[in-house]
Amino acid sequence: MEAQRATEKRKVVVNLQDGTVVKGYLETTVPTDLASLLQVPLRRFPAHFKLIGANGCGDHNVDVRNAKAVFFVKSFEGDKEKNPVRFYSNGPAVHGIWVEVRFRDGEVVEGVIHNSIHHLVEEGFLMSPSDPESNNELIYVLKSAIQNYRVLGVRTVR
Repeated sequence: MEAQRATEKRKVVVNLQDGTVVKGYLETTVPTDLASLLQVPLRRFPAHFKLIGANGCGDHNVDVRNAKAVFFVKSFEGDKEKNPVRFYSNGPAVHGIWVEVRFRDGEVVEGVIHNSIHHLVEEGFLMSPSDPESNNELIYVLKSAIQNYRVLGVRTVR
């Protein structure tokens, strides 16, 4: 008999490609630790999911194909004054590919992705922000929303 997993609600901000922003809670059983997702390549991100209490109202069904990115966040408010300088010498040593993503709307994010072929062949990929002080804990990036993608560096596991 399979053990039941506890569910928890994660704060999520979905930026749609039309500029709409939807904030709410995503009920999830996996992972209990968001960082653990980067240890294995992502095979599939859900194509559809429900945000609970979206924008302070009811539930909202999200079609991920219409999204620019799905941000797992610490706070719904974020930090609008955050400095866009993107080199973090005080960040933790991580293993993977350090990338910069420029979205079609001009927003630039950078972070670390799993070093596998999956970020090339799937519709999107998970990225851990390189800034340890970022409001974002994890980002699912839809490749259809990307204008430019650059590899900034690679770290190998020894």
